[in-house]
Amino acid sequence: MSQEWLDIQSFFADNQILRAITDLSLATKYELAGICDEERARRAGEAKGALRQFFVHLDQVCDEASHARPLSLDHRSRELVDAIQAARCDRANFRSVLMRSGLRAGAELLDASDRRSREALLESLDELRRVVSRHQQGSLSAIVEDF
Repeated sequence: MSQEWLDIQSFFADNQILRAITDLSLATKYELAGICDEERARRAGEAKGALRQFFVHLDQVCDEASHARPLSLDHRSRELVDAIQAARCDRANFRSVLMRSGLRAGAELLDASDRRSREALLESLDELRRVVSRHQQGSLSAIVEDF
């Protein structure tokens, strides 16, 4: 598969994660504000599933990377893993549960019901959005450069 095609796939995969982050963030904000929106709740449920799957996959990949095992990843996927690991080490700019405690702890927040945990979820999603958005910009730049 060509690098250009991998960049395009990476761009769309990042877009799906960003959409899930947005759907869950909005639903959580509505919920915390006491606003009931059935459509938002439905989309939040789908977003949780997508994010849970994303967290499990990335957790496995990050675990492999931390044990110096060879990774069977394309260039763009490896860059995303590296970006997440760098964010986890950047304690000054990334302070959320997801970045401090890892992807498993972030996944646990997806089902949290108390206000404090829901706010921690929002902070984690915001930081994850920053990392994935930067990664997506890299994919877009690589795609545009090819034209």
